[in-house]
Amino acid sequence: MKYQISEIKNYMENWAREDLQLTWDNSGSQIEFKGKTDSLVLGLDVTDKLIKKAIEMNSKLIITHHPMFFGGEKSIIEGTYRGDNIIALIKNNISVFSYHTSMDIAEDGVNDTLFQKLNLKNKEILTYEEEKAMGLIGELEKNYSLEELLNFLEEKLEVKKIKVYGRDKREIKKLAILGGSGADFISAAKNAGVDAYITGDVKYHDGQRAYEEDLLLIDVGHFYSEKIILPKIKKRLSEKFGDLDFYIEEESSFELDI
Repeated sequence: MKYQISEIKNYMENWAREDLQLTWDNSGSQIEFKGKTDSLVLGLDVTDKLIKKAIEMNSKLIITHHPMFFGGEKSIIEGTYRGDNIIALIKNNISVFSYHTSMDIAEDGVNDTLFQKLNLKNKEILTYEEEKAMGLIGELEKNYSLEELLNFLEEKLEVKKIKVYGRDKREIKKLAILGGSGADFISAAKNAGVDAYITGDVKYHDGQRAYEEDLLLIDVGHFYSEKIILPKIKKRLSEKFGDLDFYIEEESSFELDI
């Protein structure tokens, strides 16, 4: 059965509402065609691999977390990576919708899903940006040693490499979490009195700042802290559009497996 692309868009935008996104973001329609689709391709980013998969499936819709367009394209040139991707999407009438900070913040979105995935309880907001909730605080079911927590995260998030910054190993129960790039909120996590802060995209000097503030900072990677939303999107869309076929990109397109 084929569904109107506009129906799927309306459902997604009632969930990850436009008013939830931060002002610098570009959530929502990236490329939009009228028409129907019987399948949908899900990924964190719009990549050549994802576009190729959509063409193979004859899918007319890609939904990603990260927007394809941020600063505005000044040219579309055949033979360049970006140009070829945009041309392929347009030639094949493939719509692209992206839900970024709107999905981070939405109820049952990225941070809520991360909270659920880690079986946390006693939910609180970590901090606010533009009067919107950023990150969550919660408690694990029991005290974990650092080694136990890292094993737990590897299993729950299917992550292969985890970096840890801090002064010493300690027992951990109270966590701050923020999917994606959360280094800007290190001080907020410290001020919240958590035992550890889990996020992604931690740079060297972010680790230094965590060390100086005596905060245990755990970097599970941008991709692995956010890819958890893709099965959630599939689940919710399957409940609403029961005959849709799905493909989910399970691995990062940008990392070499070596």
